[in-house]
Amino acid sequence: MRHAQLPIVVVGGGAAGLATALAMAPAPVRLLCRAHDGRGSASALAQGGIAAALDPRDSAAAHAADTLVAGAQHNDVAMVQWLAAGAPAAIAWLQAQGVVFDRDAQGCLQLGREGGHSTARIVHAGGDASGAALVYALRARVQEAAHVQWRGGVDVDGLLLREGRVAGVRTRDERGRRERIEASVVVLATGGIGALYARTSNPPGADGAGLALGLAAGAAARDLEFVQFHPTALDVPGHCLPLITEALRGAGARLHDGGGHALMAGVHPLGDLAPRDVVSRRVAAEQAAGGRVWLDATGVDGDWARRFPTVLAACLAHGF
Repeated sequence: MRHAQLPIVVVGGGAAGLATALAMAPAPVRLLCRAHDGRGSASALAQGGIAAALDPRDSAAAHAADTLVAGAQHNDVAMVQWLAAGAPAAIAWLQAQGVVFDRDAQGCLQLGREGGHSTARIVHAGGDASGAALVYALRARVQEAAHVQWRGGVDVDGLLLREGRVAGVRTRDERGRRERIEASVVVLATGGIGALYARTSNPPGADGAGLALGLAAGAAARDLEFVQFHPTALDVPGHCLPLITEALRGAGARLHDGGGHALMAGVHPLGDLAPRDVVSRRVAAEQAAGGRVWLDATGVDGDWARRFPTVLAACLAHGF
């Protein structure tokens, strides 16, 4: 059957697109992305790690409970429970793909703490370069996978429809050449819409292109009102701001107002590690009132060049 021979087309070279392409083996996959080397995705910029209940004293039920609280109980409960239960296996799968997570002196995975979590359950790679390490490993595995054909420098600007169903994609390369690629399945893994905002920690490519493609083809959208804002980014001129990882607050950094007062005091029981929407709103309210917000990291111990090399480099590059 000709239909069975058509490839699965995956649009996007971030963690979601790469993982999907690998998971489709042995079916043929055509992976399309704007960058030739897979860079430019939000995944590659991610500093913090991945949450999973790996500590013997932790549990998937506790992980799910924290997630439901952070989501103000608006979450899809069954999906949260499924994701929390599957997180340890996902970490093991990533390790099998070549992702090297940070370990302590005893050889155990280092577990950090970030906002919304009641305990340390975050695995990291390269200190605060988790996203870059993950994308690098998955990209290498995809490039050696016989079932995946990688095509960079390609922008997908339309979905092909046949009898009301998606039947492929329309592409345009850097020279303006157009091509129609038929597919058995199309997966849009193009990231979010953060770059549509005036200032963001998202990369320019997070422009909602995949969402627009899906909407134009008649896909049903859900929960578009939820846009995650990272509470802390370096306040320097420009559109795309350097991210300041939440793991810094997990390691002892604290948010202060211009007068040196604790910004999150009395706002939430978890203080500086409250869920991101709570911290973001508090920061936004202080700035809207004409105040400045500072992150005091003097309480963070250890070697910054090893623990937080990305943040350190960004600060030094901007004179901090």
